[in-house]
Amino acid sequence: MEAVVIKSPGKAEFTQVEDPSVGPQEVAIAVKAAGLCGTDLHIYQGEFPASLPLIPGHEFAGEVIEIGPEVTTVSVGDRVTVDPTVPCRRCPFCKSHKEHFCRQFKAYGVSLPGGFAQKVVVKEENVYSIGGLSYEQGALIEPLACVLHGMEIVGVDPGEEVLIFGAGPIGLLLAQACKIKGASILAAADLFQEKLDFAQSLGVDETFCNSPALPKQVAERGKFDLVIDATGIPQVVEALPKYVKDGGRVLYFGVCPQGTQINLDPFDVYRRELKIFGTFSLLANFLPAISLVKKGRMNVEAVISHKLALSEIKQALELMRDRDSRKILLFPGELG
Repeated sequence: MEAVVIKSPGKAEFTQVEDPSVGPQEVAIAVKAAGLCGTDLHIYQGEFPASLPLIPGHEFAGEVIEIGPEVTTVSVGDRVTVDPTVPCRRCPFCKSHKEHFCRQFKAYGVSLPGGFAQKVVVKEENVYSIGGLSYEQGALIEPLACVLHGMEIVGVDPGEEVLIFGAGPIGLLLAQACKIKGASILAAADLFQEKLDFAQSLGVDETFCNSPALPKQVAERGKFDLVIDATGIPQVVEALPKYVKDGGRVLYFGVCPQGTQINLDPFDVYRRELKIFGTFSLLANFLPAISLVKKGRMNVEAVISHKLALSEIKQALELMRDRDSRKILLFPGELG
């Protein structure tokens, strides 16, 4: 079959690989749509721990084409999406319903073969039906589930004012989720005016160009109850406390390169009683994410800006690196 393989940092190839075999409790899926994530770019650039060589891709949807003899909840022909997380289910974290902290944590597209291929084999328990949703919507369930987990971690109270750095696909999903939670004012900051204009079309109330003048602009209009980073840029993350009210909250959502360090004034955190949160993975939010999309409460398709063939992976990575895109979807050719 055809697949993308990251052989080493900076080296990704669209090539032929052997078809994976299906185990007793596994499901084979013909991938119909797969999302390119910032984590994929970090893996490609050697900035995120992954098991190389690797078929990446942890956001995908497709059609079930084969099931193992012990599979009982999935049928051939089902339209599905996949939770990429594979915890051990046995360690103390897993038994405490904190599977994302599992010390043997694995994930399809990070440490196991993922969805940037014509076909992927996954555990039955990781498969979720998408019913009548499109495959494009199905490919966006994983990032939405991560957003919902972030909302669980930091909380948004009705009437709060929220500022999100980054008007890319995650920033746009976060914005919609904050509105659902009851944010009264939603603001976005980005380098690109086109992205900010698009964010306003999805309900963002205020926009700021992320420039040296931004701290003064926010100080004049008033700081925010919650400030979220959706860029993964260390310089942006470092500046977040400047924009939050005393007693406010900061959420690190964007993925900075591993090993990054920033300057943080602990006296400022102490004196202003700032609360700083991190969020990782999705932790059992696939069903809520699917439900929100089915009910029309989250417009995930709106965040898509590019649709490319899987063979165009290098162009897709360049688009993401240049930040000249929102969500990029990749489409494998037909299998068989």
